[in-house]
Amino acid sequence: MSLTTMGPKEISKRLYRTDKVHEAVASPALVDESHKRFYLEKGFLAVNNVFSPGEVEAAKTGLSFLIGGGKADFTGVQFEEGVDVSELSADEREPYVRKLMWFVEHEARLKALAAHATLLKLASWLVGDEVRLIQDMALLKPANIGREKPWHQDDAYFMLEPLDGIIGTWKALDAATTENGCMQFVPGSHKLGAKPHYHDRDCQIADEDVDVSKVVAVPLSPGGVVLFSGLVHHGTPPNQSAARRRALQYHYASVKCRSTTADEHGKFFYDAKGMAACTGMKPRSIADKF
Repeated sequence: MSLTTMGPKEISKRLYRTDKVHEAVASPALVDESHKRFYLEKGFLAVNNVFSPGEVEAAKTGLSFLIGGGKADFTGVQFEEGVDVSELSADEREPYVRKLMWFVEHEARLKALAAHATLLKLASWLVGDEVRLIQDMALLKPANIGREKPWHQDDAYFMLEPLDGIIGTWKALDAATTENGCMQFVPGSHKLGAKPHYHDRDCQIADEDVDVSKVVAVPLSPGGVVLFSGLVHHGTPPNQSAARRRALQYHYASVKCRSTTADEHGKFFYDAKGMAACTGMKPRSIADKF
């Protein structure tokens, strides 16, 4: 059953938690083999102070530059649904931005962070192989209206295999809290394999298939990063606070990953009626799983 019609407050209450909070490792310098074992067991690893305050400010400046029209050929800005920005100036539009996509070749400051030595070292170490960038985006939750990103697996978006060769990296540019929509995970869910995905509030795992009893929230300080398996179940609740939440998300894949066809992708992400993924198919609703 989809909870979509119940609205953001009820969805937040039913599908997300604020009572089970995971504490990030304080610094990359403190990361050791026990943390790699944690990642392999739980499917994610959170580390604060990966980026310096200066790097965080440079990233925010870079995002504002693109949102404000600094690059005329950049068209990857998406706004929150239901907001009319047509009469707003560039500066006035920024608080309503939900997402930016494919910007690293347009903005040098954001490209530099995608190639950040510490970040790449952590990602390669956890994957167990050299990695390459496969996706760049910025995920912004505007104050009070930033909507949920429903529970999903990122591998459902990428037609690549092996599935365990993909790693997401989510970098906080503002304090990411349980109030403004920090990342939440179902620890160990990556071990369950690929799950069918449907298109209700976004591309998502069916609401009834989320194991809310195990959910943990992962707050981060500005400059902190959570690295996570492409198969771990994760989502972010609506932002119902007065504080906006900005984050960068770069995905990397092992250099040994290969591209797959839609048919091959569908062998991983399927249900009794056929392919159920985020790409390579006609979207299906949760109701269509039965």
